[in-house]
Amino acid sequence: MKVLYHLPYWKGLGADRWICEGWKDGFEELGHGFHIVSQDKDILHALEAIRPTLFFSAVNILHPDLATSVRYWGRKGTTVLLWVHWPLEASVPRRWRDLLMQEDVADIYFGEREPEQMANFELETGKKYHVIPNAANPRVHFPTQSVGKYEYDVVYLGANLPNKRWFVENVLQPTRAGRRVAIFGPGWNVTDHVLRAISKASRLAGLRGIAQCVDRHRISIPPDEENLLYSSAKISLNFHEREPDGSQPHYIVNQRTFKIPACGGFQICDYVPAIRKYFSDDEVVLASLDAREWHDKIEYYLAHDEERRQIQAKGTKRALQEHLSTNRVRQVLSLLGIQERHVG
Repeated sequence: MKVLYHLPYWKGLGADRWICEGWKDGFEELGHGFHIVSQDKDILHALEAIRPTLFFSAVNILHPDLATSVRYWGRKGTTVLLWVHWPLEASVPRRWRDLLMQEDVADIYFGEREPEQMANFELETGKKYHVIPNAANPRVHFPTQSVGKYEYDVVYLGANLPNKRWFVENVLQPTRAGRRVAIFGPGWNVTDHVLRAISKASRLAGLRGIAQCVDRHRISIPPDEENLLYSSAKISLNFHEREPDGSQPHYIVNQRTFKIPACGGFQICDYVPAIRKYFSDDEVVLASLDAREWHDKIEYYLAHDEERRQIQAKGTKRALQEHLSTNRVRQVLSLLGIQERHVG
């Protein structure tokens, strides 16, 4: 099977890059070919040249004027999978909504958002929505031996974003007092903000080679060392972005939720109800938006090594059995009624 995946800029540091790499490694682990197309103008050429079995794109990056042309390839045997959210944000052309109401522009409409938030998509478009959750990557997210440079009490690996301000001010900053704490990821210092601006300007100018070089320097933890970090630290924190309107609960279970236990890490995560669909309370520890609860749980699990290790072991077992990108590939194949080809 050949897969064509549409991602405008796949060497950046956003979640879309790591999601793409998860799909890539998941398909390749199961013996399938995987190709990436990065420019709208190249999509039709790539479809003709590769003639993929599956074509992945997203409602916020696939231009609606291309949708009917892409659908032509669907009629020639390419299955089109379109990532969707609802309602459409202001930056997505209005004609996308009209097109979704009128036509079957894809064979499968999917996303990481839980179905509770996508009921209006199904009601208004008449299209079936499929939840395909985030996942860990089997090639880089697995337990390993502890290494000294990452043996922190508490770690957090993630971008410093405005909609995580409560977490930063109430959990991360106070936790640093009196403990060995490390924070990694984009946006935590002035240097990174400058590099981010240079990267963005380079992309806008069409200088993608420069942008990719700059972004490589912005990576604080190499992807092949992420498992070393989570395997070595006593506690790994996780926090989800807030919904744009500030509503609760959050409707996407982020990648860290799956990556931390897959790497052999112990996780304390903010309370997102959907997590309990994927992990039980003795596999992943949750905390509400209460600073005292976070600090109490951090103190408790730092002081109770054996209980922490038991929870970690159960979470790791669950993640490696059910929440790798190979599991998500198998979910797609099952939706399509395609029998998996065993390799090896």
